[in-house]
Amino acid sequence: MYQQKNLWIGLFYIGITIFICFPSFRVQIYDFKDNSGAGHFSNMPETQRYRLYLKSAPEKNFESRLGDNFSANLDPDQYDYLIRKASILHDVDFSLLKSIIKVESNFDCYAVSQNGAKGLMQIIPRNFTFLNISNPFDPEENIMGGTLYFKQMLDKFNKIELALAAYNAGPNTVNKYNGIPENSETKKYVKKVMSHYKNTSGI
Repeated sequence: MYQQKNLWIGLFYIGITIFICFPSFRVQIYDFKDNSGAGHFSNMPETQRYRLYLKSAPEKNFESRLGDNFSANLDPDQYDYLIRKASILHDVDFSLLKSIIKVESNFDCYAVSQNGAKGLMQIIPRNFTFLNISNPFDPEENIMGGTLYFKQMLDKFNKIELALAAYNAGPNTVNKYNGIPENSETKKYVKKVMSHYKNTSGI
């Protein structure tokens, strides 16, 4: 019993050391107790008996596959190069794209919503594959994928407000209500994006 207690204490301090001294190192430790009460630990669980015991926080600096360094300091201008690239590639206004990112994530590339949407443009997991997103926290992948999806909505509905509503709530919702649902979070979302867009683009 004494040795087992010391083992747990030792693992606790190892975990704390990893979190404090190596914040960019990502680690997951799993454990389970066998029938005799002995604890077993592994970073690569081999059976379903293991349960997550320790998980590090994500690193707060990120290097995209372009080689550019980004951080989670919410600098609204650090992604301008990628936004402009996506704007040109998919023919979507730069200021509009930046306004979407502002409202979606406030330029936090690690943002995760309550429904699991991730990254700068808050992409939902079921869209990762067809938008060619392997890492939703990669600024380049997220912006390119999100812009592609928004462009599809823009081509489908041919109006910015409706495209924004479809981006937020899905195209089926816009079709169902034949527009933006009244008194909805989607309506508030569209107003926020359009307000920011008008303030930054001068339209």
